[in-house]
Order: sequence, then structure tokens, then C-alpha cells
Amino acid sequence: MLHRGEEQRRTERGEFKGHYMKKLLGLCCLSFAFASPVLAAADFSGTWEVGVREFGATNYYLPVQDGRLQLEQQGNNVTGRFNELTFAGSVEKDGLHLACNDQGRACGQMVLQLTGSQLSGKGEMIARSPQIVIPVTLEGKRPAARPPAPAAHDYDPQTFTNFYSPALKPVLRLFPGDSVKTRTLDSRGHDRDGKVRAPRGNPLIGPFYVEGAMPGDTLVVHLTRVRTNRDTAYQSNLISSNALEAGYLRGLAKYESGFTEWKIDAAAGIATVINPSDKLKPYSVKLDPMLGCVGVAPRGEETLGSGHLGPFGGNMDSPEIREGATLYLPVFRPGALLYMGDAHAQQGHGELPGQGLETSMDVQFTVDVIPNKSLGQTRVENADYVMVMGAAGDLDAAMKAATTGLSRWLADAYHLTPQDIAAVLGTAMEYQIAEVVDSEYGVVAKVSKNALSRLGK
Repeated sequence: MLHRGEEQRRTERGEFKGHYMKKLLGLCCLSFAFASPVLAAADFSGTWEVGVREFGATNYYLPVQDGRLQLEQQGNNVTGRFNELTFAGSVEKDGLHLACNDQGRACGQMVLQLTGSQLSGKGEMIARSPQIVIPVTLEGKRPAARPPAPAAHDYDPQTFTNFYSPALKPVLRLFPGDSVKTRTLDSRGHDRDGKVRAPRGNPLIGPFYVEGAMPGDTLVVHLTRVRTNRDTAYQSNLISSNALEAGYLRGLAKYESGFTEWKIDAAAGIATVINPSDKLKPYSVKLDPMLGCVGVAPRGEETLGSGHLGPFGGNMDSPEIREGATLYLPVFRPGALLYMGDAHAQQGHGELPGQGLETSMDVQFTVDVIPNKSLGQTRVENADYVMVMGAAGDLDAAMKAATTGLSRWLADAYHLTPQDIAAVLGTAMEYQIAEVVDSEYGVVAKVSKNALSRLGK
């Protein structure tokens, strides 16, 4: 026999479960009566940049967050797509009623209103895990109208940041095809005149908002000019402890850490040590200007310091990020939010002292967007190679991330089977250890275009 309190609790649980199941069943069995054309003048068709929120905040359990909603309207009937999700519904007296379908499974419903170029509404979505019904709101807008010709911007940075963040106000809004001529600071915040302009620790310029770039896209950054703009650089004078064994480090304890100062001779294309030891008097290095940091806002609400690297790019410290290179960065936030900085006149692989030849740089770049396609990590291309950047908390995982990314790219771009990929990478793979002294390790997996040119059509 149940006590009355226990009976009441079971009854309440049963009522709640019944209400919940009815709610899910109601969403799964949505049907739309095609109403008379009350809103016939309203045209919802076309592309919308939308954001769906739960109590005003982004919820990454929802099937829809920020992205591109594409609608097609015939009379009062409307169909749509958001990534792999599909929508169907009709225009009724109170707005556009849409039902969401996730590969055969109902995922919610919304009622949307159109005001000029603005879309708004509310409804319910079914979270993917666990499957619960969540009240949501939607706000959307038409993509900004693209000018008839690309613009060339001359951007003189006045503000800098030490973070990759989705929360910072864009310094410039760009359209695909636009170019930017600008300049960066060195890693201690000095500009081309040696003036301190920002806190040390890889101060970045940006973010640059790229119109039309939405999550799931790829941002393309062409580095058309990367040149030193002063005649000095500096570098730590000891190898970082991250790259050395403990026994060897104990022997270095008697040495005082500091900086090696370098003289840049841009006309001759070399750098030499200022006040060198006898051994370093004849030593010079060929200039190979590069950017240590190029990245977009990370996924979600994450904000990361400028010393971090990952799928979003970031502090990759690869000598491959130089003039003539094209970067393909996954877009995680509307506008991509592009950052760059940490210029090096030259750097060996691994960045063993924790620094390259740190200096300031004149930079010119052009942006583009590849919609609805993303590798999920950074790919780099130059005249001779295609490369994928792997970043992780240890070198082994970074190598695997780079190898996996390059394999996926070959399968997608060249339609190679796993057996084909094994034949190509087994004979043509090259690795570079880009970064071993920061919070994450970086590995570059690369294959030459010469090897790829020998593949069949």
C-alpha cells in the first residue's frame, strides 16, 4: 500500500511525463493548413543571417544557433534549410509558421514575422541531447548588400588586444574581395618607431568583421604583403624549458636569461646579432618575414589569450604564414572576427627560444568567404604546398590532428579513397614542427603541389 504522499508524487511524475510526451508528440506531428493569402505581400524567401537564443543566450545544445537560414517561398508555402536541417511551413495570419526537421526527426517549430529586412519570432526547439523542449527566440537580417567593386582599406590601428574573442567590437567591416593595408606591433607592444602602444604578450590588431561569413563557412585570407618596417628585432637568449630535458636545464641555471638584439638589413635581406660573441660575429640569417598570429574568434563564447593556438588558428608560429600564403580558417562566429599580429623577421621551426626575431611589420591582406564548407581547422596554401595545421596539448596529438586534417582535405578536394590517401601521403608527406614552447603544440602536415599534379582526373 502506498502512503498518500508517495501516491501524490507518483501521480505528479506521471502527469509531468504525460505532458512532456504530448509536447514532443505535438512537435513531431506538426501539420500546417495552407491559409488564405493574408500575408501575400510578405516575401520571406532568400538568405537570412539568424541567431536563435534561449532566454537571450546562445545554447549550443540547440540544433540552430548562429548561421545562415535559406528560405524559398511559393505562394504561401515556404521551405528552408539551415546547414543539414530542413524547414517547411506556410504563411498564416500571425506570420510564417515553420517546422524544423533534423534528418527525419522533428526538431521544433517557430512563428516568424517580417519587418523590412528584419526577421524575428519565437517558438520551441528540441535540444539534441538530452531531447527536451526549449523556448527560443529568433532574430535575423538580410546579408549586407555587397558593393559593386571591392574596397581597398588603409587601416592605421589605434587599439590592440591580447585576446581572440567574440565579444570585442570590430575595428573594420570588410566584404569578400576587400583588401586591407595595415601594420602590426612586436610581441612587447612596440610599433615601427619603437614606441610602446600596447601591453606585451602578442598584442593583436582586429577584429575584422567579414560580411557574409557565418558559422560553418571558411574564411580565406590572402597575405599579399608581409614586410619588416624597422631595422631592429629581439629574441630570448636561452632555449625554452619546454624543449629541453631536466638534466640539461639544471646546467643552464647559472646563465642569466635576457634578450639577443638583432640588426635587420632589409636591403641585403639578412639579420645579424648586435654586440655578438666571437662565435656569432660572422653569423647571419636570411630574412623570412612571417606572422606568428593569425586567427578568428574561437567556437562558442570562448575567449583565449593571444598566446593560444587551435582549430581557429591563433598563435601558430609557423614560418609558412608569410607573404604569398593563403590561409583557410574555419568560421565559428558571425563575421569570423579576424585577428593578426606577432610578426617575426625570421624564425626557426619550433620557435625554440619562445620567440622568433620579434619585430613590427607592414601587412597587406585580402579576404574571401567559402560558404557552407569548413575543414574545422586551419589549412594553408602557397605556390608549392598544401598544408594543414594541427594543434593540441601534446606533440603526438598535434601530429595526429594535422595528419587527419590533411587526409580529410584530400578526400574532399580530390575524392581520394583511404587507400589512395595512404599511397599519396605514404610517399609525399612532409612534417614541420611549428611550435613546441607555447601552451599548445603545433605541427604542419604538408604535401607538395607537384605530387598532387600527378594524380588522375
